Amino acid sequence: MKRIAILLLAAALLVGCSPFAPRVRPTSQARPKPSGFPYPGWTTYTTANLVYDLAFDASGGLWAVGDGGAVRWDVQRGTYDKYTVDDGLGSNILRAVAVTPDAAVWFGTWEGGVSRFDGKTWTTYMTSDGLAGNSVNAIAVAPDGALWFGTDGGVSRFDGKAWTTYTRADGLARDTVDSIAVGSDGAMWFGTFGGGASRFDGKAWTTYTTTDGLGGDAVAAIAVAPDGALWFAAATSQGTPMGASSFDGESWSRYTRDDGLLDGSVHDIAIAPDGAVWFASNEGASRFDGKTWTTYPTASGPAPKPVHAIAVDQDGDVWLGTYGDGVTRFDGEISTPYATPDGLGSRWVYAMAVAPDGVVWCGTSSGASRFDGKTWTTYTKANGLADDMVADIAVALDNTVWSGSYDGGTSRFDGKTWTPYGRGGSTLAVAPDGAVWFGSIRGGASRFDGKAWTTYSEADGLVDNSVTAIAVASDGTVWFGTYDSGASRFDGQAWTTYKEARTLASNSVKAIAVAPDGAVWFGTEGGVSRFDGEEWTSYTTADGLASDWVLAIAVASDGTVWLGTDGGASRFDGETWITYTEGDGLTDNYVQGIAVAPDGAVWFGTHGGGVSRFLPPR
Repeated sequence: MKRIAILLLAAALLVGCSPFAPRVRPTSQARPKPSGFPYPGWTTYTTANLVYDLAFDASGGLWAVGDGGAVRWDVQRGTYDKYTVDDGLGSNILRAVAVTPDAAVWFGTWEGGVSRFDGKTWTTYMTSDGLAGNSVNAIAVAPDGALWFGTDGGVSRFDGKAWTTYTRADGLARDTVDSIAVGSDGAMWFGTFGGGASRFDGKAWTTYTTTDGLGGDAVAAIAVAPDGALWFAAATSQGTPMGASSFDGESWSRYTRDDGLLDGSVHDIAIAPDGAVWFASNEGASRFDGKTWTTYPTASGPAPKPVHAIAVDQDGDVWLGTYGDGVTRFDGEISTPYATPDGLGSRWVYAMAVAPDGVVWCGTSSGASRFDGKTWTTYTKANGLADDMVADIAVALDNTVWSGSYDGGTSRFDGKTWTPYGRGGSTLAVAPDGAVWFGSIRGGASRFDGKAWTTYSEADGLVDNSVTAIAVASDGTVWFGTYDSGASRFDGQAWTTYKEARTLASNSVKAIAVAPDGAVWFGTEGGVSRFDGEEWTSYTTADGLASDWVLAIAVASDGTVWLGTDGGASRFDGETWITYTEGDGLTDNYVQGIAVAPDGAVWFGTHGGGVSRFLPPR
């Protein structure tokens, strides 16, 4: 990868271009997606139903962005096109979207800068280009055509050629800007995180806080009414819901649940053509016509999930971006859902497993997700799962699936029904005889043979009751990794302890895997260690490992070892190390789950970026 980067730099210099120019990637607006498992290379899987912002384009298409990339809905046909980093986005985690008069769509990403899409070509701008910060929370288009970006490092203005950045040193209340709006007089308004709202008329800055009448100093959204009044949403302040407030240029008015607002945690505001103000909140939506409040709670109203984004089209229909169920259209009487069939429960993926039949299972923060190559299916507590927070997942030879959680116990899935158990643990492994081993924090280890439970603790020989990893060898030997006391080996009768001084790279063991040759690999906070039964060998970043913080390990049938770290994924064939990061196609560098499929594809579960699949070229 370094050689490729050097060649690209040299080429840029030869043609007289800056090597730090915005990243440009051509793509087709409706690029066909391969059905089933794709061709060799990287593929990203996300959940596009976690929506944080909405925007309509000139043709009436609705753009919805969130934790799984961008989706454009053809609202008349109910069809959609989805875009991720595979297409050209700077990141799959998006917080803002805006459409400019030239029909280009701009996306504010989390840690990936701002991306522009003109229907054919993607261009991404980052701090190296002039953007104030690479995490972009808000976008607004000014009357003069300039774009304003609220970031975690201030606010930036881009006129198509030059960038201008403003920070706290210039008069901005805080450098973290979560919302932007253009006032009826052309002045720019910026909602900051903790500093209130700032107004900039091109020359002078004025800041308003709770002492002036603003509802809360953490301003999540700003909207301008036809009469020029400004509305501000303040989700929470130190955990307390703050409601909404309005400012007519002279006086402030504040609204809370006591006034009729459904919920005090307001995330977004939209103004309807009739002047009514709509509020998106954790419990649903609220409408205020200046006199009367009408609420639409999630239990029976337009959206079944917390509402993070709201928009009103020219017909007056209200569109709600929900956290988990995509977009809902509400015409005043009927709710129509628009959700992509991604199925991945959450972008927070803690564990990966592949069944003997090739089906992929993901343990996520919002349930267990199953992918058969075409369709995603997510199971939650509503389906019988013990807990929606699935910390680990494993598949037995008969395709039975086991899930583990931190507090809710474990679950077994036989292909039709989930059976919850009130005990178990957050890490697990299936033995060759079908018994399941569970490890828990402070609870030791347990074995379940389908009928009886047996628990082992420090009193029995386990080195520590805080078990963080388990692996079972082909001969039934069980290996346990602990929080900070090294590892234990149990052959069914005797216990053996291994600690850092003579064996492990670190006593904090995060992952264990047994290779086909019988060697045991340990992922620790200090690198990765290999034990062949007689000798120990440890590897760190000095040898080629992506990071010394190793969170996941999987070994392919040919003995190739794959390691997930907080700095990317590493591959080791016994001689050569290769590291893959976001720049190569990995959806996120924090890899905490890995599984190798029968077809040789490697699946990566990440901490915030969803799932990546890599099929090495044959």
